[in-house]
Amino acid sequence: MKTNLVDTNVIIRYLVENPDKIQSKFKGVFTFFPKVERGEIKIELCELVLFEAFFVLTNLYEVPQKEAADKLSGIVSFKGVIMPDKPLILSCLKILQTERIDLVDAYLLAFSKKKNIKRIYSFDRDLSKRGLDALDIK
Repeated sequence: MKTNLVDTNVIIRYLVENPDKIQSKFKGVFTFFPKVERGEIKIELCELVLFEAFFVLTNLYEVPQKEAADKLSGIVSFKGVIMPDKPLILSCLKILQTERIDLVDAYLLAFSKKKNIKRIYSFDRDLSKRGLDALDIK
């Protein structure tokens, strides 16, 4: 089955719009994503697109971080969503669901756990509170 990319605006429309009030040109998202969920349509979801969707949800739409991470985890878990490293992204989103932390730090924590990396060059001491040793930059 052929795959195609998906853009942030498609994800955002699906997650924030009301099916009864959405403009007709966008209504297709409510039939599109159930097909993706069942694997009838395959889409490539780039990490940057997912991260932008998280940013838009939490900043522009003021969706609480946990809720945004929950919604995006649901989409990432769809059978038809293809990502280079789904488990890593799901781990990152799980961190965002449970901790008050920014997206990049959550990704770094998930990545370090996957790769068994214990140290990081960073001025951010919050990462050391979460298990990474911050190294001095000299």
